[in-house]
Amino acid sequence: MMISYDPLFKTLKEKGLRQVDLMRKCELSSATMSKFRKGESVTLNVIARICTYLQVPVEKVVQINYKKDS
Repeated sequence: MMISYDPLFKTLKEKGLRQVDLMRKCELSSATMSKFRKGESVTLNVIARICTYLQVPVEKVVQINYKKDS
């Protein structure tokens, strides 16, 4: 399983927002932003704050890709 925040970065671009705007409005740390760039997990509370601020469903913030077993 792999977490992707590509939908978040795309949504920010569509809304004309920068990552720093998101950090300030959602009170996110630089460590959390780093986790987004690395595809690491963050809490559901963080995702919920972002969805609320951006007024979008969770699918516009995070995507889970499943690796098929061989």
